[in-house]
Formats: sequence, C-alpha cells, structure tokens
Amino acid sequence: MTGMEEWAVLFDLDGTLVDTAPIWWSALGALIDARQPVPAGATDGLLGLTALEAVTTIHRRFGWSGLDPAEDVAEVEVAVRQRYRDGATSWHAEGLHLIAALRADGVPVGLVTSSSRYILDALMVHRGAPRFDVVVCGDDVQRTKPAPDPYLLAARRLGLPPARCAVVEDSPTGLASAVAAGCPVVMIGDHGQPPVVQVASLGRLTVPTLRQLASPAIHQASGDGPRQPTDS
Repeated sequence: MTGMEEWAVLFDLDGTLVDTAPIWWSALGALIDARQPVPAGATDGLLGLTALEAVTTIHRRFGWSGLDPAEDVAEVEVAVRQRYRDGATSWHAEGLHLIAALRADGVPVGLVTSSSRYILDALMVHRGAPRFDVVVCGDDVQRTKPAPDPYLLAARRLGLPPARCAVVEDSPTGLASAVAAGCPVVMIGDHGQPPVVQVASLGRLTVPTLRQLASPAIHQASGDGPRQPTDS
C-alpha cells in the first residue's frame, strides 16, 4: 500500500469486539478465592492490562510475595481459553457487520490486542469469526498497551502511516497506546476523553465516519515521526 487515499481500521478486541471482561474477572476471582476470601473491589483497576500485569497487580495487592505470577497467569489463561472455546462469549454482531462493510469497501482491517495469541486463537475458531489483514497480540511486542508499540507494529505491517489507521478502542489504556502511536481514535462509550471522537456503541459507527477520521484533512501526523515498535 502506497497511495495517500489508502487507509485502514484497527480494532481492539476485549470489550470492543467481544465482551470478555466477565470471563476474565471470574477467572481472576477464582485465583484469589483459592487462597483467601475475595474482597470487594479485588479486580478494580485491571481493565486494559495484560494477563501478566493483572496477575502481578493482584500479587502486589494481596501481598503474595512468595508466589510465581507466571504460574498464575498460565492457570488463569487456561480457564479463560476454555470458557472461550465453550462459547461463553461471542463476537459482537455490530462489530462483525462493520468489519464486513469495511472489507466490502476494500478497507484493510486489523486487530490489536493485549491478549496472547494462545487466548485469541480460542476466539478465532468461533463460527463467523472475522478475518483480519493483520493481527498484533500482546506477545508480539516487548511493550504492549499503553505503549504505542502494538499500533505502530500493526500500521507498519499494513504499510501505512499510523495517521491513516483509524483505531476503535474502549479503554483508557488502549486510547493512550493509539494516541501515542499517532493514530486517530474512536472511543466506544462515554469515557470523558475530549477531543477524542466518542460513540455510544459500536453499532453507531459507519464506514464513512471512520473514513473521515482517517482523512488527512482533519487529522495530520506529527512532524516528529512516531517511534518504531520492537518485535519480541
């Protein structure tokens, strides 16, 4: 891709295209419950974190200094992956419709997630799962969201400047990542983040809206080029 009229859309996964939070909260709650009573707010502040970051935060929060976070991450991911494979959640119909409309218009579509490929694979086997031109998972980069690396890597793989890649996100962590990469962003839900474009739901987004967002007439890349991501 080289033409200035070419553009793409990069979607976040968790909470944006699939409602995964209840499954993650359940798995993390079970991890805590196996060792001590689960207090109110035990999983507060974990939205948008990787599994390792979430588990490490829990270890620190409850003083589990003698335990290996990596072992707990493996346990949590096994539980989450099994729930995905059992069909405990599914791809949002609105997202599938939007992705199909973009592809019908010849617009490249990417997925950028902090989840591991091991976890994502359990969702990609669902009937009707969308096809993406590029997929960047948390284990594809050394620094994941909120660092810019995942979105920079996705744009680089598409052969487009970040300013031509409209991002659809639902969390402050993902927003920070996309903005740092130099991508225009649409936030799903009311997060009080002006002047970022916000829509109430994924179903309110259209191809023309996203095309306008990626237009250089309303969004210009910074004169200082964005930092390049590092593959892990």
